[in-house]
Amino acid sequence: MADQADRKFEMEIEIAVPPDQVWHAIADAEGVRRWFAPVAEADREVGGKIVWEWAPQHRWVHRIEAREEGKRLKTSYDSSVPDGSGGQKKLFVEFLLEGQGGSTKLRVVQSGFGPEADFDEEYEGISRGWPVELGSLKLSLEKHPGKDRQIARAARDLVIDQHEAWRRLTGDQGFACGPDIGSLRKGEPFRFETADGDVIEGTALHCHDTDFCGCATSHGNAFVRISSERWGGQVHPWLWLAAYGEDEAELKALSGRWDKMLERLFADCGESAAGSAGTS
Repeated sequence: MADQADRKFEMEIEIAVPPDQVWHAIADAEGVRRWFAPVAEADREVGGKIVWEWAPQHRWVHRIEAREEGKRLKTSYDSSVPDGSGGQKKLFVEFLLEGQGGSTKLRVVQSGFGPEADFDEEYEGISRGWPVELGSLKLSLEKHPGKDRQIARAARDLVIDQHEAWRRLTGDQGFACGPDIGSLRKGEPFRFETADGDVIEGTALHCHDTDFCGCATSHGNAFVRISSERWGGQVHPWLWLAAYGEDEAELKALSGRWDKMLERLFADCGESAAGSAGTS
């Protein structure tokens, strides 16, 4: 937990495409759907609305606070922390772009987190989430420019220990990741063969104690993620593979196998489906 009264998350990445392509990916709904939220809306004027949605219960609604075409986009949204006046305290997300020839430096700043303990879970989730999502953005733009994606996914909303959920996801009856998943580093190879016989292999992009993502060369340089996240008082184990140009029927079947895997792994948790496979 940061010590400052107003905590913020900052991260900068370099993407080997021109700024206009990065701008389209963050500011336009079509671009957002190719790497971030499967359902997206985006107005183009200050005071307008931006919506990112993964499922009806996971919907992120923003107000556009500033918009400088091709350079800067800043939004605000309601946090989970009451403001004492019947509303919620605001948080802010800012995207800053700087062109470097044929490449772009993108800086993401999320601010407004106060010192209150009520912000801790949200701050931790943001700090874990952006490195993963920006990896998805970089992969999409550099390896699949201008292409829509197809998504295989499965998820649950559970009352369970976060690390226990991770242990089950990555264990022999789940993704069978092996004991070395926690020590994988960016660029290192991985190969997972699930209990159902599905093989996913490629190179690691980001690893956390309960989160993994990579570039799945086995599926045409798809973005794959295995995660056990905590928010809203629950733990959310989920599986995700975003592919570009892969067979939609095969991805739908993969989603079905993953959904049955989660049902099997968490049969004792009284889970309810939080997401299902699909194409977007």
